[in-house]
Amino acid sequence: MHYDDEALFQYAEGTSPIAREVEAHVAGCETCARELGGHREIVHVLRTSDVWDESSAPAAPRKFVVDITAFAERARQEESEAKRLCDEILTGPSSWWQQRLRQAENVYTAGMVKELLERMSDLIETSPSKALEVTTMAIEIANALDLVSYPCDYALKLRAQAYRDYAYVLRFIGRYPDALEAADRSKRLFDQVPLPEYDLARLAVVRASILAELDRDDEAIALTREAAVTFERFGDRVRQLNALLTVGVVLFERGTLDEALTVWQQIVNDPDLESVSRVRVIHNMGVAYSRLGQPTIAAEHLHRALAEFDLLGMDTERTRSRHVLAQTLVTIGKVREAIPLFRECWREFEQLDMVSDAAQAALNLAEALLIVGDAAEVPSICRDVVARFQRAGMTSRAMTALSFLREAVAIGEATPSLVRHVYAFLRKLPDERPRLHAPASGSVGE
Repeated sequence: MHYDDEALFQYAEGTSPIAREVEAHVAGCETCARELGGHREIVHVLRTSDVWDESSAPAAPRKFVVDITAFAERARQEESEAKRLCDEILTGPSSWWQQRLRQAENVYTAGMVKELLERMSDLIETSPSKALEVTTMAIEIANALDLVSYPCDYALKLRAQAYRDYAYVLRFIGRYPDALEAADRSKRLFDQVPLPEYDLARLAVVRASILAELDRDDEAIALTREAAVTFERFGDRVRQLNALLTVGVVLFERGTLDEALTVWQQIVNDPDLESVSRVRVIHNMGVAYSRLGQPTIAAEHLHRALAEFDLLGMDTERTRSRHVLAQTLVTIGKVREAIPLFRECWREFEQLDMVSDAAQAALNLAEALLIVGDAAEVPSICRDVVARFQRAGMTSRAMTALSFLREAVAIGEATPSLVRHVYAFLRKLPDERPRLHAPASGSVGE
């Protein structure tokens, strides 16, 4: 739903009886924001004395009216063409995409930025590395947009949105310092556009999820609660609930599991909570119950989340839920049931290019095999993990711990407790700690 020209014109001239409702809608709707910009220019011109001077009145319509109409049509054409181009460019290995982009014609457009960010939302759940590639391409195009060809505010907002989504993807794959830098860049850009409050609230949720991973929990909680208040003021109940979901994630990361559970229990049955977010809450509650030593309740939640993520086609979340479920089965003595789950998680994390998660699943598998007395496969598992970490350029501390484990395996001194010790060490490294599910930042078109 969009407001008609009359409602937007009244808001632009300050006579709207529903100003708050219009302001809330415009902050999240690019179509109405674009139309409002045109009406503001008209109001500005009408308030000048020259426009009422008949002697200086032009014979033809003023150019800005023509420009606005032409730009709206141009934007529609760009978005349509961008969909076609993305279908051609984003095929095959992602390593080819950048080259295809630079060889294609008419790709450096605002429509292409919007379409790439839309594709990010689709890719993040199935291939984080591809999601990173498309957001990188979106930033390249957004930074190259000609500010003469586009309204300045329009181009700046696109750049800010591209950096926001880039920050989200970086956070998702564990590159927290890079993610924070991208979020800071996004904020500086949003600060330069009109009516930034709603977009800044969306960015605050992303930034909070990054700060939580960097152990800056108090800042993260304050940011997310402020964002929830902003969303409530703008009447966006869905994003308000997603912000509260993230508050729970931050509380969990801080170690206050009971408080995190309380937040999630308050929102899990809310009718306004999106179905995907509801499954994320169920998963997170399963993780919390597992950490609190309630494996039976944890397994119930994780089984449910796993099934629903599978139905939704959300591969990353499904694999993470399976991983936590397998860990929970080990804690209640069902080690043989957990072994095939660990094996499957290891394979799927590798396919998703999630190196740290894959290593943790592999170590869980090695520990489980040692527990049941089946150590024959453990040496090859350790060799594979070390080789994978080396190729990925992981931290020297991680490599030291894994090399120590490999040597212990080679001389026959590996035990479940030793594997568990190395696993716990890896989890504490800043770029290798496990993550809960938090809502995505959302694409430009939302």
